[in-house]
Amino acid sequence: MPERHNDHEGREKLSFFLQQQLVDMAKKGFLQLGVLLRNASLYPPAHPFLLGSAEQLLVSLEELCAKRKEASYHFVDGELFFETFSVPMEEMTAELVEGFTSRVIGGLTFQQGVAREELVAFAYLMKRDPQAIHGQGGITPLLHQAGVKRIQAHALLTRAHGDDQQHTSDKKPSEIYREGIETVEEIIQSAFSGNALNARRIQSLTHTMVDSILDNRDALVGLTSIKFYDEYTFVHSLNVAILSMAMGAFLSLDKAQIAALGVAGMLHDIGKVNIPLEIINKPGSLTDAEWEIVKRHPVEGALILSGLLGVGRVAMVTAFEHHRQYNLKGYPLTADEHTVPHAYARIIALADAYDALTSVRVYYRVLRPPDEAVRILLGKRGTLFDPVLVKALVNMVGIFPIGTLLRLDTEEIGLVTHQTRDLLRPRILLLRTFDGTEREETNLLEMESGRYKRTAVASVHPNDVNVDINQYFT
Repeated sequence: MPERHNDHEGREKLSFFLQQQLVDMAKKGFLQLGVLLRNASLYPPAHPFLLGSAEQLLVSLEELCAKRKEASYHFVDGELFFETFSVPMEEMTAELVEGFTSRVIGGLTFQQGVAREELVAFAYLMKRDPQAIHGQGGITPLLHQAGVKRIQAHALLTRAHGDDQQHTSDKKPSEIYREGIETVEEIIQSAFSGNALNARRIQSLTHTMVDSILDNRDALVGLTSIKFYDEYTFVHSLNVAILSMAMGAFLSLDKAQIAALGVAGMLHDIGKVNIPLEIINKPGSLTDAEWEIVKRHPVEGALILSGLLGVGRVAMVTAFEHHRQYNLKGYPLTADEHTVPHAYARIIALADAYDALTSVRVYYRVLRPPDEAVRILLGKRGTLFDPVLVKALVNMVGIFPIGTLLRLDTEEIGLVTHQTRDLLRPRILLLRTFDGTEREETNLLEMESGRYKRTAVASVHPNDVNVDINQYFT
């Protein structure tokens, strides 16, 4: 089997075997950096032991830079990464990472052509007390003063936590949603190009969405009703994240768990970047051979996420398992045929299916009403989907989910905007002009003379009344 392969645009990608080789080389180089730092604390600059350790590090860096312009290490929450690949930790590497983070260094980049003298100068700078480095504005100005041009220090990157995030009261749900589409687009394009993903932006967006969902779940969930045909790939990943997080909140998970669901939801289909676009965007039915290629995306996604900087391991697990199905008859097949997928994978599988059922895609241009999607999912409970989670989803989105058009017994048309305690009687916006300017809201619990004032008699397809529901949620 070839160790390298090209994607459909000719870009070279590393095989899993070569990824592991790269990680081993990166670990070796990092340990040699540790030896250099230790020798700098023991010997003067011209000592043979010190210079020898610098030479050994230089050889490793030259190997790492043989097919790239630079070698970059990152330190995130006590973990070590080389580019996007996780590097196994041991006692010495853990101590080294701690030494860097105590100096507010979140990563190091060694550029191609770095000189032995620069390595030695950097090692002696690292001898300084962390407080002394802080007092001089961090390590970067000290590197400049020492004439070190080919070693860059990066700011410390930590996984965001809900309590530390800026509250989102100043952001409208529609603004958060549009930011989400842009973020997912950046994630997918970076993965497609083989570049490092922006973990800081992923985490920041996720926690912004957590706060928004906990503040008003229906507002952000309602935006998943918007259907952008041209941006389906990005919107779908964002919608799965939002729906999964909303389910997490509905199930009373804590903020950290809800955030983890959001990250996993955004990245669940990341493996599709390694599937040829002509297959992903094929209008007609896939051949058996093409379908086998598509079925590789969970494995491809798990491999991409297995070493992704700043993303929890649960994202890798859910990417791998989200098509395995509750009855274990999905894909990929595993040696253990009796263990149901991880709970997060089961949640994301359900959110994935719900959004896919209500979306317009290249191979399915007709918008299916949300209530029909609910009925389909109910029919699959216990087979494709966890029955407990299906019940939770239905209780959350209602029999008539947000975005459903209803025909009322008063001959009026209403757009579902919020759920109430009665799944059959949501809050609605009454549509009279069908141009997005309507403002009169009511709920189907409203009574008059001891009877319900309005009752839904049927759902209505948007095309039947010539209405674009997107205009009511943006």
